[in-house]
Formats: sequence, structure tokens, C-alpha cells
Amino acid sequence: PLQLTQVALPHLRERRGRVINVSSGAATYGLPGWGAYCAAKGALNQLTRVLAVEEPLITAVAVRPGAVDTAMQQVIREQGAAGMAPDVYERFVRKYEDGQLLPPDKPGAALAALALYAPPEWSGEFVAWDEAQVQALLDTNIGS
Repeated sequence: PLQLTQVALPHLRERRGRVINVSSGAATYGLPGWGAYCAAKGALNQLTRVLAVEEPLITAVAVRPGAVDTAMQQVIREQGAAGMAPDVYERFVRKYEDGQLLPPDKPGAALAALALYAPPEWSGEFVAWDEAQVQALLDTNIGS
């Protein structure tokens, strides 16, 4: 994300564009066996904050999409037992078994709404895809 943003900066400035970074709740707490992932997502949130203060013509927002039914979740179920704390691994498996993983289109629609309509005053924020303000933006501009 950093290098892509750096390359796109001139165009983003010119068009008063938006940078929407896909973060994670793991950016805010440590998960045993997930040090690199947690640190990377925390760094992504900080990059979003720094963009907000260094680039006033750009709106930068980091988004927590929640637990989404993606290939990453499948890898966790298939290989996670070897490198994750047992309770963390079991929590992810239970989310899948209980049907608690989100379909990608739900947070995806929120990401699209943010990419198109996130207001400048949100720049630097870390938001959850299902927060009321994000859902209002989605409902107002795209529909649910």
C-alpha cells in the first residue's frame, strides 16, 4: 500500500482523491502467532493517519472489514493450527462453523462507498465497515 500510494500521490492530489486502506481489528491488539500481521495492520493505520496530516488534498481512511469469508480464512482453517495459539485458532474455526463469517459483498459495498464518497473530515480515521456513519454513507449514496 505504501509504494502504490506514493506512485499515485500526484494524481490523488490533483483529483482530491481517496485512499481506502483495508485494515483489521488485529491492528489494535496482539494475537499470539500473528505478530507480523498485527504489526503490518497497525502500520497501515498509522500510514493512514500520516497521509491525513501530510496530504490535506487527499482523504485517507482505514477500514476494519470484520471476519470475512475469504481465502485467508480458509488458510487459517487448513494451516492455522500449526502456528496459532489453540484458542485463537478454535475461535476462527468456530466463526466458520457457526456461519459468522461475512460474505465479501457486505464489507465490499462499504469499501466502495468510502472510495467514492468518504468525506474529507474522515481523513485519518480507522472505521469499521458496519459503523453507523459508514452505513449511512452507503445507504445515502449506493443503497443497501
